[in-house]
Amino acid sequence: MLLSVIVPCYNEEGNIDLFYEETVKALGDLMPETELIFVNDGSRDSTIRKLRSLCERAEYRVRVVSFSRNFGKEAALLAGLEASQGTFTSIIDADLQQNPAYIVEMMQILNEHPEYDAVAAYQQERKEGMILSLFKKMFYNVIDSLTDVKIMQAASDFRLLRRPVVDAILSLPEKCRFSKGIFAWVGFETYYMPYTVEERASGTSKWNFWKLMKYAFDGIIAFSNKPLIMSSIAGLFIFGLSILYLIIIVVKTILWGDPVAGFPTLACLILMLSGIQLLGIGILGQYLAKNYTESKERPVYIVKEELDNGADQELP
Repeated sequence: MLLSVIVPCYNEEGNIDLFYEETVKALGDLMPETELIFVNDGSRDSTIRKLRSLCERAEYRVRVVSFSRNFGKEAALLAGLEASQGTFTSIIDADLQQNPAYIVEMMQILNEHPEYDAVAAYQQERKEGMILSLFKKMFYNVIDSLTDVKIMQAASDFRLLRRPVVDAILSLPEKCRFSKGIFAWVGFETYYMPYTVEERASGTSKWNFWKLMKYAFDGIIAFSNKPLIMSSIAGLFIFGLSILYLIIIVVKTILWGDPVAGFPTLACLILMLSGIQLLGIGILGQYLAKNYTESKERPVYIVKEELDNGADQELP
């Protein structure tokens, strides 16, 4: 098998058939050596019925991995990578915002440049709101300053990987996964290719501001312990300030007989220190929660149904 194309799906009933048609058209002569791996991430619409129908009538190899419930895109990516058999593996969304024709361009880059192990697509021009773009830029700046791995800003999960890269990713046993960080952490030479995001063929985006915020926090916690160090430094700094303030109060009382500062000052100090303590506890809690999840050793996902229209079928 030359190429595996992983397609995570969550409520994509309106895109399945069109995605298959566009992919067949875009890949052309590569299709006889290609497997399309659709990962149904617990969709609540008719996605699985559409995938069953496609699997029955598709003239090229189609495989379906269907979860027992929604486990998230990270789980879907892992399931697709574990199922892939190709010398090259591509990850692409089902909504056709990422044109399958770019996969051919990625293949050409890797074939012409053996020094590269992966091609990652990034958006030259983001088609999203100003506030969302600002928060995404802030996230990448923060994670770059807190971690030892450098994540390309605007790089998406849309990419093409050689087999050694896939094997390296699958060698990581962690349950709490952050793929953008993992892609960077495993190393390998990556070519960053600009691409243009197109309009969704059908449906609406599954991401919102709060989901993106949670995703950002997960990425920082997964690849850096610096928030713990920063909370410790903040604690030492505030402790030093409290000692200094205590000395000032004692000196003022001895020299001038000034009373201890009144209620407003005390209330402000209590609120400030309580807030910092809660922040530190919250940061610590996030790390403990991740450790708790890892220690339970539950699977990242559970497969309810697998479909395969056959690798040895007669292809045109």
